[in-house]
Amino acid sequence: MKVIRILDLLTKPGRIFLLCAFFMTSCQQVSADKPIDVLEKPARGEGQNAVYSDNAQNLFGYYLRALYAQTNEDVKSAAKFYTESLAIDKTNPELLQASFSNLYAAGRIIAAAEIAQQAESLNQNLRMGIEPALAIAARDADWEAVLALSESAIIEGSSQHLGFLFRAWAMYNLGQNSAAINVLESLSKLLDEQGYSSSNFINVFIAQLYILKNDYPLALTQLAEISLDKTSNQELIIATAEAYALAGKLNIARKLAQNLSVNYNQEEVRSWLEQRFNAKSPQNYENYFLAQSIVHLSLFTLTEETISYLGHRSQLGLFIANSNGFALPAASFILLQLADQQNDFQGTNFYFSSIPEANPHFQISLVLYLYQLRQHRETADAIKLLQTYLVEKTNSPILEEMLADFYRIEKECHNAIVRYENVAREKPRLADIHRKLGMCYEQTDQPHKAEAAFAKALELNPNDSGALNYLGYWWADEGRNLEEAIELITRAVELHPDNGYYADSLGWIYFKIGEADKAVIWLEHAIQLAPDDAVIHDHLSDVYWHLGRPLEARYKWQFAHEMYSNEATRKVVSEKIKFGLPPALD
Repeated sequence: MKVIRILDLLTKPGRIFLLCAFFMTSCQQVSADKPIDVLEKPARGEGQNAVYSDNAQNLFGYYLRALYAQTNEDVKSAAKFYTESLAIDKTNPELLQASFSNLYAAGRIIAAAEIAQQAESLNQNLRMGIEPALAIAARDADWEAVLALSESAIIEGSSQHLGFLFRAWAMYNLGQNSAAINVLESLSKLLDEQGYSSSNFINVFIAQLYILKNDYPLALTQLAEISLDKTSNQELIIATAEAYALAGKLNIARKLAQNLSVNYNQEEVRSWLEQRFNAKSPQNYENYFLAQSIVHLSLFTLTEETISYLGHRSQLGLFIANSNGFALPAASFILLQLADQQNDFQGTNFYFSSIPEANPHFQISLVLYLYQLRQHRETADAIKLLQTYLVEKTNSPILEEMLADFYRIEKECHNAIVRYENVAREKPRLADIHRKLGMCYEQTDQPHKAEAAFAKALELNPNDSGALNYLGYWWADEGRNLEEAIELITRAVELHPDNGYYADSLGWIYFKIGEADKAVIWLEHAIQLAPDDAVIHDHLSDVYWHLGRPLEARYKWQFAHEMYSNEATRKVVSEKIKFGLPPALD
């Protein structure tokens, strides 16, 4: 199943420094006044130097651990080890920046602020160093401090946009409503000058300020200027619908929410919008709106250069919202995705648990969480959780398909068929559902249903390469419809020439029809594309044996034997290694 994510169209976040360059500069400048050579032994009797060398070695060890953690995108461990390094070498500028950045990314906002303050006392300015202080001041409702800090943030390039945002909210909370809106309009002008089409999100921000003032007509005027006709920005749709609901226009909010992709459960969205519509005192949403705006502004201004800040700003928004008793699902969803990319199951679990069920982000977050469960071999727990949600809480074709997928992966095809058929009844035009049904029918000895399902999949999508390959390979394996099978798999290969499994299928069918010379070419190509697949090695070995190349055959069979996990299959391959193929199979 393909799930549309906020980060789908972006490159992977560049959250790590260039390792070699950073290592060299840091190791050469571990201390501003005491260069360290960790390989140099202290002279005898120089106790002070001996202690210093111990510190140097500890520093070097912590630093290497920090680099390793950062390389593996483990910001929590990186923050820990950079902080340990900094405790030994308190004035090192690289360690100050790295400690701050990783503490910030790990959500340790107060600790990050302390590092920034330490750097300031040393007359060093850290990139984004002022942002945690802004968040702490906002949390404490110290709006005079926020106003003062925002001036510095506006000057500092990486924090400029946030500086305007915090300044607007400070002015609002100090009773300077018109000035606050003027600041947001200035931010909009700046963004336009910088090449961003800013009007939509800025209109949302201004509408939120009017909502806080209970000035719903002016809020609605701002919202009416937002064009959602051609947008694919799911967060903009959600934010605009929420604002309409808070401004008392539930019908408009519901209509807008229908523009959300199928990854969002409309039942959950409607429930959430009703909650917003019935909110008794939206005036207490000051910090919730500020936190949300931080995340949305970061998403809106996302570039190759700033994508590394997205996790930081999400943590910043979460800190402000949580400190005031609010969840912030938009931030939790972003951090959940980052944890998923890093295969951080603990982080995935944490951020998923912070997203309310009645929220637009819940279903798509649940999908990510369930895939993490599957990845950590906890498929049984994933199936139980899916069953609970489908029986007790929601009707969702996406979750239904996911449950079917898990059943199929666990080779429970009879259960999978029931779920796939449910989805097919509700979404009959989904080619991949019919393809998966075909696979399960074939595996449960229902050939007629299988072929009908594959035919339906190809009718709906003639370029469904999975259906082309599976059906062609199945026929080839059974030794029937071979010419048609070649045609199907050839089309699959043409659609995806870099797919090793499709190349394997084509090679195997050529072998089946007695064209071993063509078979070996395709199977050797398949090995290059998918070198870790046991079946391809096994197929190529069979062809080598047929061509009178027993040494190469046994060599490849050995590879297959080591790769297979099924003991029965390993036993079959062991027999091939010992005795080769029987004449009937040669």
